[in-house]
Amino acid sequence: MMRPAARLIARSFEVLIVACLAIMGILVFGNVVLRYAFNSGIAISEELSRLLFVWLIFMGAVLASARRIHIGFDTLQRAVGPRVRRALVVFTGMLILAGCGIFIVGGWRQTLINLGNVYPVLGISYAWLYGAALVFGVALIFPVCNNIRRALAGIDDGLTEDLADRIEDLAERMDETGRGIVPADYLAPDESERHAGREVGETGRGIVPADYPTPDESERHAGREAGGSKGDRR
Repeated sequence: MMRPAARLIARSFEVLIVACLAIMGILVFGNVVLRYAFNSGIAISEELSRLLFVWLIFMGAVLASARRIHIGFDTLQRAVGPRVRRALVVFTGMLILAGCGIFIVGGWRQTLINLGNVYPVLGISYAWLYGAALVFGVALIFPVCNNIRRALAGIDDGLTEDLADRIEDLAERMDETGRGIVPADYLAPDESERHAGREVGETGRGIVPADYPTPDESERHAGREAGGSKGDRR
């Protein structure tokens, strides 16, 4: 139950983060162009970009927790056995759940307090700003509970993963799918065939050594040898 819910929330947050980035980029870039080119601007650009940036940070934190890509120190976890490692995951998960409770309670109170305060230009309540903490606290419960469930079930794989190991695993998957990671001067099959075709077209005989004489050069060389031999006979 927790695992599908965590996946659904992660996918939803991915879409929302992309939308926030797109809107922020359009607003900021458009405002700069309008300000310097037409001496005007988008009035809501600053306030809306700031609001979206706050939501982007909190949603990104939830998504990073679901993907298990938060920066952390795992020296202790790598030094202990699997059982102790799973116990540490459960312990840290409980601490994070306590923090989620703090965010939920604090976010709810701040949302209620700021319901009557509005943005000067946007004209919407400041509750939209403090509501991000409330959504963050609720959404983070799902990936954290999923990690706790996996640890209690004895699933040790994927609970903690080093960034270097993740990069190496990605490189191995790329190699398995085909060409993978290749040198910069590597020529693809089509490129190598076109390269060979150009050399064949330029020489007319394919790829030949650099000191191989062309037909004109060989004929002139044979003529010089013939003229030299006649002079010797005279």
